[in-house]
Order: sequence, then C-alpha cells, then structure tokens
Amino acid sequence: MPALPWTTGPFNPTGDRELHVLTSTLPLTRYRDVPRFIRWTMQIRKQLSTTEGCAGYSLDARLLRKTFYTLSAWQDRDTMNRFVHSGQHAAMLADMAGRLGQPTFVESSTDANGLPLEWAAAKQRLTNARQPPP
Repeated sequence: MPALPWTTGPFNPTGDRELHVLTSTLPLTRYRDVPRFIRWTMQIRKQLSTTEGCAGYSLDARLLRKTFYTLSAWQDRDTMNRFVHSGQHAAMLADMAGRLGQPTFVESSTDANGLPLEWAAAKQRLTNARQPPP
C-alpha cells in the first residue's frame, strides 16, 4: 500500500512560522490486528481533518510488515498533545494497548515553508533515532 498523500489540516500557517512535527513508527505485534488498526486510522483521519492546530498529516502503511508510519505538523507541541489525548485518538490508544510492539516517536520542527512534509526526510529522522550514539 503506497503512502497516503499529504493532507492539509485546518491550520494554515504562513511564511517562516515554526511548526511542531511528529514522526512515528507503529509496529503491530500480530497480523490479525491490522484490520482493527486500519479502522482506527480512518476514524483518526476524520478527527485530524477538523482538529484546530493541525497543519497536515500523512500515513504510510507497510501491511506485510505490520508497521504503520505517521507524519504530522502542528501549530505547537501543546496542540499536538491535546489531540493525542482526545476523541478517537484517545479511544484508539486504549483499545490498541498491548497490540503494539515498540513504537518510535521523533519530534522535530520545520517552518511553514517546509510543507508538505516529505517521507524520505521523515524516515531518516526515524532511522537516526533508532541508531545508538557513537
């Protein structure tokens, strides 16, 4: 399944305004949880489409690996955290507890001119986060 294209959120930043970026890897422990996670993904995408402070988002699903990658840009870290702990996303966290392997979360920043975010750079941030320091 190819990565879903970048979807612009309701927050429309301009110029060099700094945005908070979250990149994640979400590995599932069992193949039978993939359909459940996809259902949650569709509900969360609806939530993202109306969440104030969300500048945009994308998903890359590697179904054969049971792994999902997320990429999103936010007005600020507080806005992102409110989203994570609200609505369908909060319900998904409770429902999927114990069904995920070891997730990776990388927070970074970009300016508004850096949108839409690119997957190549996002996956490099994830790779760098998993490598032990020299």
